[in-house]
Amino acid sequence: MINNKDEKPLLIQTDRGFSVLYRNKYLYSKYNPQAAITTQIASLQIPDSTLILCLSPVLGYGLKELAEKLPPSSYILALECDQVLMRFSLDHYDFSPFAQQRFSYIRTDSVAEVLKKIEALPLFPFKKCIALSFSGGVQLNQTFYDEVRLYADEVISRFWKNRITLMHLGRNYAHNTFRNLLSLARSLAKSSARPMRESLTRSPENSLAGSPAWGLPSTKSNFRLLTGDERIRKPLLIAGAGPSLDTVRDFIIKNRNSFFLLAVDAAAAALLPDIQPDAIVLVESQYWIDSAFIGLHKYGIPIFADLTASPRALQACGGNVYFFCTEYARLKYLERLYQTLHPLTLPPMGSVGLTAIQLALALTAPHLPILHTGLDFAWQNGLTHATGSSPAKKLFAEITRTESPYKLSVSTGMQRISGKRGLSYWTTPVLSGYTELYRHTFAGNERVIDIGTEGCFLNGRQADMTEAERILTDVGKSNINADSTAIGTGCSQTNAADSFFDSVCESDTANERYEALCGYLAGEAEALTVLNDHLQGKRSISEHMMEQLFAERDYLYSHFPDAARGYSLDLGFLKRAGIELRYLLKILG
Repeated sequence: MINNKDEKPLLIQTDRGFSVLYRNKYLYSKYNPQAAITTQIASLQIPDSTLILCLSPVLGYGLKELAEKLPPSSYILALECDQVLMRFSLDHYDFSPFAQQRFSYIRTDSVAEVLKKIEALPLFPFKKCIALSFSGGVQLNQTFYDEVRLYADEVISRFWKNRITLMHLGRNYAHNTFRNLLSLARSLAKSSARPMRESLTRSPENSLAGSPAWGLPSTKSNFRLLTGDERIRKPLLIAGAGPSLDTVRDFIIKNRNSFFLLAVDAAAAALLPDIQPDAIVLVESQYWIDSAFIGLHKYGIPIFADLTASPRALQACGGNVYFFCTEYARLKYLERLYQTLHPLTLPPMGSVGLTAIQLALALTAPHLPILHTGLDFAWQNGLTHATGSSPAKKLFAEITRTESPYKLSVSTGMQRISGKRGLSYWTTPVLSGYTELYRHTFAGNERVIDIGTEGCFLNGRQADMTEAERILTDVGKSNINADSTAIGTGCSQTNAADSFFDSVCESDTANERYEALCGYLAGEAEALTVLNDHLQGKRSISEHMMEQLFAERDYLYSHFPDAARGYSLDLGFLKRAGIELRYLLKILG
């Protein structure tokens, strides 16, 4: 037996080709090195739009056969984890014939790098991923390759899930974004004592922008854009709308002055009237969230709102609005918008509760704790949300002789789990997904503390009411010699929320932001007008210019089912895009 003491790959001659000995292991058969992989490829069925992962190809056996049966819409990504094997592979096999084909060969031991490479491939998105072990080198780094298989499938699956969401909601996201940008521009113009630019106030022919049906927020509200430089200088308590919110009401009332209370949209009504939040978080873009704000207008509670949030809900809340952004999709128009305004941008979380935690982490000083309750992601037999929340009110409002008061507790895909206090809870696949996302994102963060008593185990830091009070007391003692202003800087108000939001107003460079925002909106209106005139035959532009304008304004078609890889010059596609741009011109009018 050959003993490879130097742990360098050795080329071993066999009766039917070469094998490789590395780390005292043959990476191919000692009798017929090519047989296993070529037989596997011969029987392989490759659907269209498939990503083929070639794991540890070493001597490249089977690559030629695989390339010959590869569909035009599919791609081969060869991957090696071991640096020594990669060097050996490049020295002993000529990969140049594949250079001009749908083929890449990379060396990395980072799963994240592999996923980034997959998303950057020219034929992405794929519909399927097939992973093939090309040599025994896979067994030398089995854990890495297993994770690559798992997460490559997850990347493709997540893309299509997000794609379906974008098809349903992408149009709404874009329309809400531009409506909210106009509200922001009006507010900045008011604070700058300047009129809106003529190019943005002049309505196009047959414009409907003045109609109340557009649901533009009231001009009485002030709108600002968060940049991430703002700071809340108190501990923060996030109130979700889950059933556990009902169990901590006494704790909130007792310690109300010790923290900044941030409620998610549906939780605000459950807290009021005896507990008034300092601010509310809103990310929902659809009309159904309006019911969460019924009766809240008189309180004038400030709102942290996603730029895609429903303008109707912002109008209903009655408080000042502070926009942040979540990159709901990788779109060029969002890149240009972010480069223009430099807003606070958060990763998309899908759940308003998880977004609230991300927002809290971004706005609080790094030494302050973030407590949360009501983020249960599960419920027992009974109400799925806190008493007094909009879902619970809706449930009781719809009770009839034939409708059960607990019909919300019965939905498709429900499953039983064991949760906090060893009790049994109901959950759904969507809520379970949020639970896993929480565990992945926040479970290791010592600042994020769960004080909820019901729902799923979140695997993060937990505290009961006694410990939570001790945490708040310790923070209060450490800040006793600090500036008397609890939140923000440069303000003398005693009300926490007021001092924070006033400080944002004072630090906001309204003139610069107004000029940048109006320039962006005017540029979009002009570009859409040029495209509209071209499509209607009023003013012709070059095909290159049309393609450039379309490519940069992907909000026109990102929600089209056939736009997964971008725009098309197909006549039907252009007609649909033309309808969208004329609708947006009315919004910008």
